[in-house]
Amino acid sequence: MLHSIDYYVIGIYIVLLMAVGLVVSMRQAKNSSLFVGDKSVGFASIGMSIWGTNIGPSFLIASFGAAYSSGMLIANFEWFAWIFLLLLAMVFTPYYLSLNITTIPQFIKRRFGDTMYRLLTAYSLLTIVIIWLGGGLYVGGLLFSQFTGWELWASIALLLFVATSFTVVGGLAAVIVTDAFQTILMIVGMTALTVIGLYEIGGIDGLMAKTPPDYWHLIDFDSEQVPWLAFVLGYPVMGVWFWCTDQTIVQRVFAAKDLPTAQKGVLLAGVLKILPPFIFILPGIIFFALQPGLENTDGAFLAMVTDYMPVGFRGLMIAVLMAALISTLDSGLNSFSTIFTLDFYEPVVAKNRKMSNKETRMVGRIVTLVASVLAFFWALAMENVAANLFELLQSLIAFLAPPLTTLFLVGLFWRRVTAAAATYSFVISCIACITVGVFSTQGQTFGLFEQWPHFLMLSFILFVASCALTILLSLVTTHSEQEELLPSYKDLSTDNPNQSKSIWKGWLLLAVVMVALYGVFEYLAAQPAKSDLANEGSSLPATEVHVYRGLTPTFDGFVEKDEYQDATHIPNIHQWIARFSPVLSKDDLTGSVYIKHDGNYLYFAFDITDDLLYGIDTPRWLPEEYPNAHELTRDGFPWFGDGVEVLINAENNTSYQEGELNKGNSRSWQMVASTHKSRLGGIGVAGLLEGEERSMLSAWNNYQAWILNQDIEAKVQLKRDQDRQGSGYTMEWRIRPETTLEVSDGVFWSADLETTEMGLNIAISDLDLPEDGHANWGNFHHENWLSGERHKHTSLNQWGTMYLHGGVKKPVTKTNNYDE
Repeated sequence: MLHSIDYYVIGIYIVLLMAVGLVVSMRQAKNSSLFVGDKSVGFASIGMSIWGTNIGPSFLIASFGAAYSSGMLIANFEWFAWIFLLLLAMVFTPYYLSLNITTIPQFIKRRFGDTMYRLLTAYSLLTIVIIWLGGGLYVGGLLFSQFTGWELWASIALLLFVATSFTVVGGLAAVIVTDAFQTILMIVGMTALTVIGLYEIGGIDGLMAKTPPDYWHLIDFDSEQVPWLAFVLGYPVMGVWFWCTDQTIVQRVFAAKDLPTAQKGVLLAGVLKILPPFIFILPGIIFFALQPGLENTDGAFLAMVTDYMPVGFRGLMIAVLMAALISTLDSGLNSFSTIFTLDFYEPVVAKNRKMSNKETRMVGRIVTLVASVLAFFWALAMENVAANLFELLQSLIAFLAPPLTTLFLVGLFWRRVTAAAATYSFVISCIACITVGVFSTQGQTFGLFEQWPHFLMLSFILFVASCALTILLSLVTTHSEQEELLPSYKDLSTDNPNQSKSIWKGWLLLAVVMVALYGVFEYLAAQPAKSDLANEGSSLPATEVHVYRGLTPTFDGFVEKDEYQDATHIPNIHQWIARFSPVLSKDDLTGSVYIKHDGNYLYFAFDITDDLLYGIDTPRWLPEEYPNAHELTRDGFPWFGDGVEVLINAENNTSYQEGELNKGNSRSWQMVASTHKSRLGGIGVAGLLEGEERSMLSAWNNYQAWILNQDIEAKVQLKRDQDRQGSGYTMEWRIRPETTLEVSDGVFWSADLETTEMGLNIAISDLDLPEDGHANWGNFHHENWLSGERHKHTSLNQWGTMYLHGGVKKPVTKTNNYDE
């Protein structure tokens, strides 16, 4: 995949990065600190270093994939960050610098004494290893190995060597300067990817025409990916913890030459936070418009770079990934070394004796090397458990935010909080948060409730509980001699009022820009789609279908209007939920479905417009990875081609688990009718096939028996053979309820029963030429579903509802459901 020029680009990046880091290291005074330099870092370096530290490979891949699947919603996590950077700059930083501390645990020591100090030291070291070192290094090494073809261990070793080299020698000063260099590289590289993507899709107009309007929403009250209420309540808990109290972020302000410089640096970081949605998230949306239908959205970034970046630029993108990792990794290494040396080695090993600067630097360098070795083996260990533990660990860290946010907010702004209350509530809250985190990520509810709230809502609930516990314990305990009451914010803010006013103006301007950005994107989301389907109403089908008795149709595969005028009509298949590429023209795929029963059989009729019929208008091609797709066995793929899937859940139990599939029997099933193959006629003859879950032998046997006994039948007619205008086909299904629709134990549906509620889903597949479905699973062009979230359509709890009425339809007032 990589050309020799790409390797030259990567090599140039590594040489330049190490040169910058080593030059900075050599220029430092011999007595300067590894942990805060000589406290002369400028605001530009501080701002770019904070921004670069936050952009790790996990963020890059996750944000790109989330944008591909759900659009701009994920940008909220970036565009809300400025609020908490404001808190860091104008509230927390004055406290930190006035106390002349070097680590966050030292701040807590001044406020609450030694016990809480030791707890927070252990907590900080643990989170640095899990968040900043092992997790990021594993993801970065895995991506680098996928690009280059190297072994994972070799990729991890190279990345770790580069990050450790200048961190050991130059400490925080080298880290900050190299982070600034890498920030510029990431901005340039990702901007290039965005521009190339826009060129490929035909500019802004092309992007808007091929993207659903709801992809531009930033505020969506109905979103499951980013529930708005959970986000507004829960994100601040995470934001205070991450931006205001995490050593790896905050250590940059400790290195500033004075308070105004630190505050300007954090303001610059807030301004730079405008960029990620445009250069990290927008490319994901562009790639969705270029190649919709990817099953694994985590691979979207790699796929876009591979398919669209020219030689040389691929090397640039690998350099961007390396920069994202190394800017995170070197910061984590330096922060780990800082806390271990100053908050563990000095008070515990050196017994608080005065350490020389030479000894401090030596210990710091040794600890950095040891931390890099630990990170190497931790990252390698994650390879064996990445399928579950990696995601679990990241989720658990999110649940550790409430205790620390409580400790800082309540402890900082309410002087009544005691050391005993802070210590006990912190320990109890940590235990509670970890417990909830484990059970919620596993979906374990013990039958007490149906499902856990979104993790952001859980964070808020846990934060409120932690605050309540801290306040309660503070009211029943007294202050200890070790505690130190900190100065009030009013006292700190009067030291430099003129400078503070000018910086506040900068934050006000940033707030105006952010509000304007939200207004622009909500305006874009409100605009109608620009395809030829724009004015046809809702893009989603109804999920409720009412089916009534009608006259018996002629079962021959032809669908005539007069024989289905008494049937329930479901129109606009092109507007159904797209699993793969969305339909942008009705000439490509559209149609209607008609459903009724005659008291003996349940009938489904399909009138499908399809511009290109697989195996009829095209060769019967097969994807390289699925050469057995046409085998009429359990190893074949019955739905590979143009056709229809009908899924019915006759028992319609309401307590299905997420991901639970049909049983392949008369209670719930999924069958397929193809335009080019069948169980009875073989390849080349349209008709019925066994469906899912065909991997279960019992389901396979049930489906075959129904086909052979004519319990379920399907007949297909091509429109070109009917002297009808346009290309496509018509299809009829006839289903015998007395053997296939078991509504309860031993009870099968009949027209004599009261109105019966069943689960229903329908899929229309469209397979054209391989290039039409490029990057989709099996090169499918379209697969539109009646109901369910994308990629979850076959789960029982995602199906719509079919109400089977025994009698004929009575006149009704028109509703949003299909009951006419």
